[in-house]
Amino acid sequence: MRTTFFYAHKLCESMTVYGPYTRRDGRQHVVIVKDNNRRTVSYPKYLLEQKLNRPLLPTETCDHINGDFTDNRPENLQVLSRSDNTRKHAALKPAEIGTFTCPVCFCSFTKRMFNVRGNKKKGHRGPYCSRSCAGKAGRVVQRKRQAT
Repeated sequence: MRTTFFYAHKLCESMTVYGPYTRRDGRQHVVIVKDNNRRTVSYPKYLLEQKLNRPLLPTETCDHINGDFTDNRPENLQVLSRSDNTRKHAALKPAEIGTFTCPVCFCSFTKRMFNVRGNKKKGHRGPYCSRSCAGKAGRVVQRKRQAT
């Protein structure tokens, strides 16, 4: 059973905030009703907008400094550009590297697993050590299709 606490807060005559509500993954959000239009906003973003006394720009995002998304203290929240936020989270998670053997030239090579998983989901063969080996394998497949 999820526990949520509820409050309604009027920011102005025509705007009411309901929440925060806790989702199954532990993140929180609030519902803002203004002029009969309902909008759901993440609770950290709402807190940061209240702290700054302005709405965040479309190029800005709310980030937790300590990385704990359940810690919504105002001193733990910061404004980052979307690109800076992406760089920050990419640096926290190192790239997973896999070792493979090329099916064309049988040489051993390493590649990021992110790229390999994407190709496997699309039904591509490989992974190949280079574009030239991928091209050679593609030509073999094309010849087989033309022969039938």
